[in-house]
Amino acid sequence: MPVSLDISDGLATLTFDAPPANAVDIDFTEALIARLDTLRAMSGVGAAIVTGAGRAFCAGVNLKVVPGYDAEAKRVMVGNINRMASALYALPFPVVAAVNGPAIGGGMVLAMACDFRVAAREHARFALAEVAANIPYPAVPLIVLEDSLDPSVRRDLMLTGRILDANGATAMRIVDHVVEVGALLDAARMMATTLAKAPGYARVKAQLRAPALTRMRAVIERGDDPMLEEWI
Repeated sequence: MPVSLDISDGLATLTFDAPPANAVDIDFTEALIARLDTLRAMSGVGAAIVTGAGRAFCAGVNLKVVPGYDAEAKRVMVGNINRMASALYALPFPVVAAVNGPAIGGGMVLAMACDFRVAAREHARFALAEVAANIPYPAVPLIVLEDSLDPSVRRDLMLTGRILDANGATAMRIVDHVVEVGALLDAARMMATTLAKAPGYARVKAQLRAPALTRMRAVIERGDDPMLEEWI
């Protein structure tokens, strides 16, 4: 399974596990959607962390597989990307990304769809590399980036595709805390469980994200992402 889900003492851990780089293809998107649906339906979950297995967080679109998809598979892929990013963005409790390695393209979008980000000083990297890969952005990832990045940062990263290390990402207010890799998961768990103690977290998060989520739902309901015209 490309995405695993573990729950312990009210804390859920979603782990991307598609070696070697946890890259995104149809199987990955379907697995993440299923895990997020399960998580949202469960009671007793107060917070979540999202991380990657191995040395990568998520390397974005699987460029060894996805370019070979036929038109129908590409339509499925785009629809799934929109659904998974929206579902992650809409989780009602605290969600902290534990960025253990490269978060590139769609991988960075998934990190930004979490509420906060803790990064491993040694290995975390961030980039919006679609400009180099010549792949347009689906509509929901664009909304995530518009809602979570300062406009000047978004312009810089989307148009240059440059790679930031953990310290560079912190300077651009992408990362909230930088820790040694051995302390990463503990730091993310501590942050998530501390945030979950606030009784109004879910209510205020829903208010904060309501405009973006309304736009996301409209995209998913219409099923006519403009990316499809450019990509297929």
